[in-house]
Amino acid sequence: MKKKNIYIIIITTIAIVLLFIVLLLLLDRINNRSIIPEEEALSIALQEANLTREEVTITSTNRDHDDRKYEIEFFDQNYEYDIEVDMVTGRIIKIEKDVRNGNIIENNSSSDQITLDEAKEVAINYLNLNQNEVTFTKSKLDFEHGTLIYELEFYASDMSYEMDINAYNKEIVRIEKDNLNHNNLSEESDRYIGSSKAKEIALNHAKIDGNVIWERTEFDFDNRVAVYEVEFYYNNQEYNYEINAVDGSVIKYEIDRESW
Repeated sequence: MKKKNIYIIIITTIAIVLLFIVLLLLLDRINNRSIIPEEEALSIALQEANLTREEVTITSTNRDHDDRKYEIEFFDQNYEYDIEVDMVTGRIIKIEKDVRNGNIIENNSSSDQITLDEAKEVAINYLNLNQNEVTFTKSKLDFEHGTLIYELEFYASDMSYEMDINAYNKEIVRIEKDNLNHNNLSEESDRYIGSSKAKEIALNHAKIDGNVIWERTEFDFDNRVAVYEVEFYYNNQEYNYEINAVDGSVIKYEIDRESW
């Protein structure tokens, strides 16, 4: 009787394992059926870069099954490209474009340098957007690869962008974009508490009701979450707060108790 029970348990276990394997194989077939071919992903990446297969050298094409994306790298005569393509929809997830070597020097005078507003206009026109559709969160003039570069960060609709623009010839040398998965990302939207409320929340949390010195209050995105970054001074202490822009919760805070 005991032997019979053991056989039943063994047969049942084998049957469950085989059924599990069959289910995994079926799921894999269903998933693979919806994945675009690698060649199609490469064509999408080249089209985004305005290049043809003959103009570039492909260095790598990898499948990231966890994030369901193709990671494609190639270069042409002047630039290196790193582009990520959604394996199912073919949507461009990220673009990076970097100068191939640091020996490219722009011999331009300061009079040839474009302004920050002109750099922003280049970015907006490249994406076929209107001024009122875009909110810039960061802008910086930096020296990279032998020339001055405007580094811009901004968002429009449900996308965030990082873009580097040559400060002399207006050429876009790097682009990154990411889907924020939000329906309305305007700071003035009713969904956000506003900078004044964020300040009030920070003061209440710090239990301060006296006069403070405000250093900055900035609307930004941290890991795709809309936040207010609040910084102020009180009684020789520096306070830094990050507050959820939707529900007003305090995400993190720091207090520097050293004199300043």
